Amino acid sequence: MVEENKEIIAYKGFNQDWTCRGYQYEVGKTYVHKGDVKAYRSGFHACEYPLDVLSYYSPAVSKFAVVKMSGETSKDSDDTKIASAKITIETEINLPEMVKKAVEWIKGKVDWDAAKVSNTGDWSVATNTSSRSAATDTGNRSVATNTGNRSVATNTGDLSVAT
Repeated sequence: MVEENKEIIAYKGFNQDWTCRGYQYEVGKTYVHKGDVKAYRSGFHACEYPLDVLSYYSPAVSKFAVVKMSGETSKDSDDTKIASAKITIETEINLPEMVKKAVEWIKGKVDWDAAKVSNTGDWSVATNTSSRSAATDTGNRSVATNTGNRSVATNTGDLSVAT
């Protein structure tokens, strides 16, 4: 999916010398990519969810930064990795700060008014089909199901099922 002219706050990993794929970066600088922008292929890459960066860069040997991405962008559905034509390296961020930003990011995605996917009554059902989600149920003779990727279904009631 390609979008344009929307500024996105994201998180980027680097080697210890502030390089990434042979490209030298510096905090406070803006970089522009010439050419096609395609997630996982070309452009500047970062992740909207801070902890997704750890899939690409080990916290023990890497540096991380908050970045602003703009211009043409491209996303893929595997995680929150995004490619952009323009990137500004805003500020360095450490692992505890990334965890705090991750919690804020998750809380910002919660629809607090949505129907609940947690139940405590007997003979109740909790289902969820979204990725990275949870369905819980604590009632007896109850069912909790979840079909999303990286998701969890739990049930603590007697004669109950979680799948």
